[in-house]
Amino acid sequence: MNKNTTDITLSAYFNDIVIGYYEDEDLVKSFGKKFGFDVDKDTFMAVSFLYPSDAYVRNEDKEKLKPAAEAMIQYSGINKKIGGSQVMVADMGLVVILTSHSKRDMHYALEDIKNEALEQLEKIDSDMRIRVGIGTMESGIKGIKHTYKNALDAVRAGEIFKPDRVILEYMGMEIYSAINQMVVSYGDRLTRTVLKQLGETEKKVLSKYYKCKEDVALTARQLDMTEEEVQASLVQVKINTGLDVNDNEDNFKLHFITIAKKVLENDERIKRNH
Repeated sequence: MNKNTTDITLSAYFNDIVIGYYEDEDLVKSFGKKFGFDVDKDTFMAVSFLYPSDAYVRNEDKEKLKPAAEAMIQYSGINKKIGGSQVMVADMGLVVILTSHSKRDMHYALEDIKNEALEQLEKIDSDMRIRVGIGTMESGIKGIKHTYKNALDAVRAGEIFKPDRVILEYMGMEIYSAINQMVVSYGDRLTRTVLKQLGETEKKVLSKYYKCKEDVALTARQLDMTEEEVQASLVQVKINTGLDVNDNEDNFKLHFITIAKKVLENDERIKRNH
């Protein structure tokens, strides 16, 4: 993007701001005004359509997502007036950034956006599970970058923590996204001391125990074990690690470690497939 540009598309404009970094902020803002919005005052929200993080995604796969991403444009009066290319290519799919003159207008449109996204997903011919990420509603150049990143992070966290959910809003996934990032950076240190002291049965029982909201009877049914066997495994966890599921602080540590294990396994799977 330069001062002589007269026919820049909205997708190129957002890419220069969001994915790259353009130092002339005044120029960025002036181009925004030509598109019909005020970068500082108006509200921006990214919507992503992404394939699974561990999938092999070709350009033609991303092309299949284009009609769905473009369908989002109708829910922004500003985007509809701009025309031209508005869809950006992301690592595992496509992203479109919607613009509104107020957060209130964006909030009013949000439910329609989510419903439309679900309808569009049904039309996509793909065997891969596609998820939709909704970024935060933000203003300013940094805000545009944030909402773009958040729309991607919401899906990444959702794959691990909310695997059955298709529409993932960052405002609901923020804590999971933070945990995901922290575990990827420090997870091995968090898990190796405890997990190496557990047998496969204890690991399996502990993981299912938390997935079943610490209900021993449900855990037993899910694992085709007796309640006594589940209890014995939890006791063995205490013997091996010194951490007791019946102690609040220990219970938090064990729960977090099972989450970290899941995150690290997912991260390793992604690395293998890429």
